[in-house]
Amino acid sequence: MDKNSIVKLWHDFANDDLVTAKYLLNLYPLKLEIICYHCQQSAEKILKGFLIDKDIEPPRTHDLR
Repeated sequence: MDKNSIVKLWHDFANDDLVTAKYLLNLYPLKLEIICYHCQQSAEKILKGFLIDKDIEPPRTHDLR
């Protein structure tokens, strides 16, 4: 897969999380923890796409420390 396709894929993943967060704003009672989680995920994914676009390999980690 070429770099532009990978960047677009990360952009699409980020957009999916943002769309989900916006949708969840209509819930009652409001679930801010879940909404914030999807916002954080969206930001992380768009940043990964940006780094890849700049030829910087983002670390693949899920550090539980």
